[in-house]
Amino acid sequence: MLIAIIIFVTVVLWGGGERIRWLGEKSEEAGKVIKEKSEELGDKADTIKQEIEEKKEKVEKTVRKIKGIFGDREDSNKGR
Repeated sequence: MLIAIIIFVTVVLWGGGERIRWLGEKSEEAGKVIKEKSEELGDKADTIKQEIEEKKEKVEKTVRKIKGIFGDREDSNKGR
């Protein structure tokens, strides 16, 4: 906190309010970019998750079909 106060006072003495306004504008621009990119990343993450769920369902369906064809061999081997 002390460092922030020292930096603030230095900026005020060095460039006045113009430097602070400039900093505010740059932070706002950066905030917009961060928001846009986070939306893009969120959409991509949703797409990836959906694709994984679809593939998981296909694998589970295939496993059920295979078990239906060959039976559950683990159950028949328990008595041995």
